Amino acid sequence: MRHTYVFWLLLILACGWSTHLPAATGYSSQGFDTGAFHLTLTAAPEVVEAGQQVEVTLQLADAYGAPVTDFEIVRGKKVHLTIVREGLDKFTHTFPEPGPQGTMVTGMTFPEGGTYFFHVEFTPRDGSGVTLMAELHVEGTGSAAPPLDPYVPGMVQTSEMLANVGVEAGLVTHRISFVLMDLNEEPVTDLEPFLGAKGHFIALSADGRQYVQAEPVSGDRENAVAFEARFPGPGIYKGWGEFQRAGTVLVVPVVMQID
Repeated sequence: MRHTYVFWLLLILACGWSTHLPAATGYSSQGFDTGAFHLTLTAAPEVVEAGQQVEVTLQLADAYGAPVTDFEIVRGKKVHLTIVREGLDKFTHTFPEPGPQGTMVTGMTFPEGGTYFFHVEFTPRDGSGVTLMAELHVEGTGSAAPPLDPYVPGMVQTSEMLANVGVEAGLVTHRISFVLMDLNEEPVTDLEPFLGAKGHFIALSADGRQYVQAEPVSGDRENAVAFEARFPGPGIYKGWGEFQRAGTVLVVPVVMQID
């Protein structure tokens, strides 16, 4: 069965990432790593409403409260930020540039009310990768997220292309594969490098709190892209394959059951 999903960039990054805005006050949420780092999210105004611009500040700190300012470059970026709404129907993946004090500030407009999860992935200099999460509640009405019913393995159609998606279990990891075609079912032949590879894949547990970063592996065809992912446990996950064509990143969302 072919499933049709139209991806919309529903978080509008209103003014780009800036380190020159004043530190925000008001709503504050903290996400903690069990090791040596934590993430603080603040937003102004204090009450965040759907459809209105808000300043969001993210601050990374070590166990002593000192700002994290020195990063390894991973997949071409210092920091990867994934934002989803609870229910996983809204998604964006961006790359804020930390300021001198490790602070990232931006203006955002949230399209609908709900709770949004911010997953920040980074690698401190000479350290290992860390992913931290914070959350932000947005007031206002919002449509109910569609149920997370698994629909891959199988064919997925977006507004731009088709993807035959496979899920194969290994001893430790799962291989998530995409065979990409245009809407006429012809192989895609114009993939461009994105984050140093033919594509990128992120997945989250159904509750939006467990983050899974997959590593790209070589595909046997020009339009075939595969990823190896280590899931934290069985359950339903939603993932997003990202592929660049003609300078535009196209997203293929997938919902899968991992056993």
